[in-house]
Amino acid sequence: MVLISCPCKHVLRLYNTATRSVEDFRPIEPNKVGMYVCGLTVYNDMHLGHARTYIAFDVIRRWLEYLGYDVNFVQNHTDIDDKIIQKANEDNVPSKDLANKYIDRTTEDLENLQVRPPTHMPKATDFIKEMIEIISDLIDKNHAYVVEPAPGALASDVYFDVISASESFGTLTGQKIEDMEAGSRIAIDVRKRHPSDFVLWKGAKPDEPTWDSPWGIGRPGWHIECSAMSLSHLGKNFDIHAGGIDLRFPHHESEILQSECHTGHSPMVNYWMHSGHLTINKEKMSKSLDNFFLVRDIMKEYSAPILRFYLLNGHYRSPIDFSDINLKESMSAYRRLEGTYNRLRDTKSNGKENPSDLNKAIDSCRKNFVSAMNDDFNTREGIAELFQLARISNNFDVSKLDSDLLKSLVDTFETYGSNVLGLFSSEIIDDGLEGKIESLISERNSAREAKDWSKSDSIREKLHNMGIEIQDTPDGTKWRRI
Repeated sequence: MVLISCPCKHVLRLYNTATRSVEDFRPIEPNKVGMYVCGLTVYNDMHLGHARTYIAFDVIRRWLEYLGYDVNFVQNHTDIDDKIIQKANEDNVPSKDLANKYIDRTTEDLENLQVRPPTHMPKATDFIKEMIEIISDLIDKNHAYVVEPAPGALASDVYFDVISASESFGTLTGQKIEDMEAGSRIAIDVRKRHPSDFVLWKGAKPDEPTWDSPWGIGRPGWHIECSAMSLSHLGKNFDIHAGGIDLRFPHHESEILQSECHTGHSPMVNYWMHSGHLTINKEKMSKSLDNFFLVRDIMKEYSAPILRFYLLNGHYRSPIDFSDINLKESMSAYRRLEGTYNRLRDTKSNGKENPSDLNKAIDSCRKNFVSAMNDDFNTREGIAELFQLARISNNFDVSKLDSDLLKSLVDTFETYGSNVLGLFSSEIIDDGLEGKIESLISERNSAREAKDWSKSDSIREKLHNMGIEIQDTPDGTKWRRI
């Protein structure tokens, strides 16, 4: 594969949640990007809403690399948390074992979705020492305070004093401290100085994982984990911090307060980016709401490129309402695009035709794709450009094209469709997949001989979903890519 180099004639612009506006991207260091994406809390398998976030930022990372940036991409695992402890107790296993199990499984899911591995994938529990140091510093600077143990706890809690950093409160949401009241999204706790104060350290309760600290045995709060890991890997000021829109408050707001009060540097992050919700019947897909679809279950029927296509065929900041009908429609559309790419790639041409319309279409696709992606990573418009090129390509007998022109066509699809968007890549028909196709055709032939038309039709449909079209001929059943 020969990838097309970036023309780099357009300035990359992205939406910054902190300023509520689209801005020119200016990295802190030339040709380098530090990027942190909040990872999974590992107490269950990954659902499609998670996949939407990680595929979106995988493509953003790929685009930054296409533009020539060296990206230091950090994505963590939260491996100590109330939900992990609860699930471990339900399963009667140690919290560490449960977390490691789902780290392995969700990492495998990301690999199957063609999400490239991060530069660093830290675990929260590997940074307890750094968290304790940050909390101690915040106490010394009067940004945090120790309270008496919670009912049933064996040691004290530590809270962040939000009033002490009131000038930075609401960076991402525009909320004001005086508008925050107990009883809405914040748990009432009489030990807090203010309802918005959040926990940095939790005193241990019986039969919980614990670490020693100056305030007694306990474990970290959720928000402090990401501050410790981002500071360790990216420093007190880095380029991009990203995650799902549901993390904007309170998680990311809390990160800003504790990190900036600890380091004395503002801003901790130059650009905050958030992906939109994946909803079901207009309601956020969530484990807590029990309305989610696991990636592992969906990938029993749909391949990684189809899922990526479905999730990328919408702007990363826009909500997507999931339905099986929409996914099936996306599969049909993707198969058409993939079919054009496969025919171009598989064709060997010794022709001489060099039509100007096709050359113009290639140039237009490349220019417009770059423009779309540089406009806040508009993958939907980028995909539309690939479809336009496919439509025009299908007007020509590619076997008669000049070989250099055909190569230019293939390179365009591979650079933007495969390398940037992560499509096509798992759809190569290798010996294993070809054997599976032949086995299904043999099974269908047996069903036809037995006049089991229902099974025959079911196998035909299964092959179609794999992107394979079959035709019964006097010489036997033939197949081809759709």
